[in-house]
Amino acid sequence: MQELSPDLARAARAIAERVASVGARAWIVGGAPRDLVLGLRPHEVDMASSADPDRIQALFPRTTPLGRAFGTVILHVEGADVEHTTFRTESGYADARRPDEVRFGATVEEDARRRDFTCNAIYLDPLNDEVRDPENGLLDLARRRLACVGDARERFREDALRPLRMARFAGGLALEPTEETAAAARMEADGLRRVSRERVLRELSGMFRRPGAGTCADWMERCGLLEPALPGFGQLGGGPRRLLAIAALPEPAGTERGLAVLLGPAPEALGEVEVSRGLLAALRTSRLTSTCVEDAWRIAAEMRADPAPVRSTRVRWMRRPGFDVAVDWLAAWARADGVDRDRWTRFAGERAALTPGEIEPARLLEAADLARRGIVPGPRYGEVLRALETEQLDGRVSTRDEALAWLARQP
Repeated sequence: MQELSPDLARAARAIAERVASVGARAWIVGGAPRDLVLGLRPHEVDMASSADPDRIQALFPRTTPLGRAFGTVILHVEGADVEHTTFRTESGYADARRPDEVRFGATVEEDARRRDFTCNAIYLDPLNDEVRDPENGLLDLARRRLACVGDARERFREDALRPLRMARFAGGLALEPTEETAAAARMEADGLRRVSRERVLRELSGMFRRPGAGTCADWMERCGLLEPALPGFGQLGGGPRRLLAIAALPEPAGTERGLAVLLGPAPEALGEVEVSRGLLAALRTSRLTSTCVEDAWRIAAEMRADPAPVRSTRVRWMRRPGFDVAVDWLAAWARADGVDRDRWTRFAGERAALTPGEIEPARLLEAADLARRGIVPGPRYGEVLRALETEQLDGRVSTRDEALAWLARQP
């Protein structure tokens, strides 16, 4: 518990003490114990106990039912939001996500048997540091091994997203799926077609938020998960180079960079982005993300088409939301293709050296200056201001007097 952040530790202990007051025992389970074993710092805790949802909601004044039928309630305690799930057993998964039947249980051992991977079935008592490990998850972590609880195919049929989660854990946690686990993922890969795109996006975002995205993508490829998870992915082309490009991204890459490389066209096909846009739209990303990624593809195409851009062109690229992603996209593909990345990384260096005033120079003329030349708001007005800014960015005009002299020369 001393390795947990003070806020999370305080919240977990407060929950465990209150649950203990009614004769039950609350445990931290899932990602937090796993990450603590691996020397990582958890950012949240999930808890479980034998107390049913009604009793839990009676114990805590501030709760949000997340899935009471499945025993899950969010507890708002000590400034943290903690997901509490009643011990349960499950059966029947008609929608390849949720159990058709849930029975609340009384023991850690019962609860552990319904979890996905052994490393996520480790239980930590926040009050005395006792650990329960009914599925030998600690041994698997010690061996850097990723194994399902029980029969792997059954686990993947229960929730069709789990093969994708397997790939994410393999890369992000540097764990090697067992032969049985990887084989089951391959056999059950097609179930990903039934998974909502929003859930797929969450897994992909998680994959790009940690180092190891290249390994994640490699496991997705090896187990045949990419096309079922992203219908139409096979039309992109790029082959193994795409996996190399993902591995060449900065780590962690972040969602925008990761999706730009995973879903984008290969460099030689940058003018053909219809399939890429369709894949991105299908994931229902936020407007901010989709704008950034699509702008990055456009900037990358412009950069490749202009081998010697003038300063004004370069600076205008740097203002756009997709600039940083475009530079890293181009550099990653260059590394995948075994060619020099300096042409692209120089843009990032130049951008870092510029001041805000150099990126967005102050306007040197007022509306009245243009009006005296008979230039009023409209298409011509915008063209003149843009042309003047080009003069500024390219270093030919830097003062108001120079700007007025330039304006006097315009037809």
